[in-house]
Amino acid sequence: MSFKQIFMKFQKKYIYIILLFFLSIFVCTLLWNSIRFEPSRYDIIGQYSFNNFNPLNEIVRYILFISLPFIIFFVSKIYFFKISYQDILESFKIKYEKELVEKYHYYLFFLLIAYLFCELFSQNFPLHKIDIYHEGQRLSSAYKSLLDNSLWTGSFVTVGIIYETIGTKFIWGLFNKETIGLMRILDIFYVFFTKVLLVYLFFEISKYTKFDLKFKLLFFLLVTLMGLSLISYNLNSSGNIHFREIPILVTLLIIIKSLDKSSFLLNLIFGFLSVFVYLWSLDRGIVFSLLLVLFCFFLIFNNRYRDFIYLIICISFFWFLFYFFETEEFKAFWINTYDVITELNYIHGIIHPTPFSDEQNSSRATKNLIVILFSVVFSTNFLLNRDNKNLNKFKFILFFLSIVSFLSYIYALGRTDGPHLKQTFGFPSIFLIITITYFILKIISDFIIKIQKNFSYLNFIPFIIVISMGLFFLDYKNIFNYKERFLNYVDLSDDKFLSQEDNIFIENASSILKNEECIQLFTNDAALLYLLKKPSCTKFYFFWSIGSEKNQKILINNSKNIKYAVSNGNTDQWSQPIEIKNPILYNYIDKNFQIINKIGNRNILLKKD
Repeated sequence: MSFKQIFMKFQKKYIYIILLFFLSIFVCTLLWNSIRFEPSRYDIIGQYSFNNFNPLNEIVRYILFISLPFIIFFVSKIYFFKISYQDILESFKIKYEKELVEKYHYYLFFLLIAYLFCELFSQNFPLHKIDIYHEGQRLSSAYKSLLDNSLWTGSFVTVGIIYETIGTKFIWGLFNKETIGLMRILDIFYVFFTKVLLVYLFFEISKYTKFDLKFKLLFFLLVTLMGLSLISYNLNSSGNIHFREIPILVTLLIIIKSLDKSSFLLNLIFGFLSVFVYLWSLDRGIVFSLLLVLFCFFLIFNNRYRDFIYLIICISFFWFLFYFFETEEFKAFWINTYDVITELNYIHGIIHPTPFSDEQNSSRATKNLIVILFSVVFSTNFLLNRDNKNLNKFKFILFFLSIVSFLSYIYALGRTDGPHLKQTFGFPSIFLIITITYFILKIISDFIIKIQKNFSYLNFIPFIIVISMGLFFLDYKNIFNYKERFLNYVDLSDDKFLSQEDNIFIENASSILKNEECIQLFTNDAALLYLLKKPSCTKFYFFWSIGSEKNQKILINNSKNIKYAVSNGNTDQWSQPIEIKNPILYNYIDKNFQIINKIGNRNILLKKD
């Protein structure tokens, strides 16, 4: 058989595989709306209940859309190319690779970190008006904890206790003052730390590209510049990567460092992360747990039983510490977590649009799904490719990165709006950046080797680019005045961040409520508690999160300390009216409270005798 005949036969096989692959995507699209489970509860009013929709539909539809084309692709490839079971197993075996990192590689890493520090100190501090809903969620929870040291026992936490409460409380305690500016400073440092982790991640990945020095440096610089563009210091807009990904980025780094061999320190960090990530953000905790399970299978499959046992011991140790030192809060944490997992999607769920349809946000959701599917299929195919044996560790890195891309889409499965869809595109974007950059540089590198040119001067181009960025894109006046600007910013009074309407309300309401120990919000304007310097009378400081009949009744049963309340806030139109969403609570308020003052749109309520 001639080379041309072999090539044609090979090409024909791939045509069949690709046709079957796209046919399976078409079938999944047709089946999307056919997957419909009966609702599991009817006591929470929202978009799901109005449409008799079960959140399980979202998960099953998503898994089917990714898994069926994935299975079809590899089953057909195994069939057409006669790939043996032994070859597949061998592909998932990690091979030890010695890290060959030249000093210039480290120089570029530290130069980029230095640039990030300069960029941090050159930033202007954000002065946009407060997001009374999202930022208020963190301000009011932190303020209550500052007063009574409570965590889950004092607040119903919907995101994570560190993100929602402890972080802001910590920076307030550090500077011995409570200001909106300090909370935003904390967010700026979160963004900075996320950028540092991204640089470190790309540094680790670039070690295993098998390029020579000049292309390794170019790869590292290019993926870093493109990766850093996914996150910005503009706190008023959502990027593709949010600083809530910090634990997931750390997890990826630990997995990369542990591919060849684990260490006691890495296992300790993994164990600590297993608790920290749930305290940081519940949805990231779920992603972490699923990723951890996969990594444990990887350890067992590679006969690394001792590493697996040490990892389990470290995880158990840190969870035991959490239980031992905070027993009451630990119990409250589990109750809170169960309620959030079982209720929150029903409360704020937005039904995922059908792929390739004209429904709202369908184009963005479809793009996400296709890129995630591509990343999972490509990385697995790359891992099974026997022609890339010298890229063993690089292939595993891409594989785990694709798994994170797949898992992180759960952030949008409960609320498929623009910002959430945008954030779920972060890790798929990183995957695309790495793979496309690698193969473009691989083509160029092979061409240069073929023509036998050295081009050693390319070693210095990445350094010249970073230095040029520092010279032309940084505001050095801001850097030299950072301390003065920082102190002025964190001392800004709350009114500087409020609209005129909010300032009028706070000024008038403060005089009415000045002698009260607490107030209750019957509005989504969560920041009002912090701005009025009053804790919530119940743990439901974040009114949006009250959905189930159970929680409505808990609030009513704990309402004996409530004398004053605030209703009819500016963000209440973001959800259903209280008489529809919380009918039990509405009837209670109607019978037991009266409006004593109306300031702007908001009402101040007094409990009847």
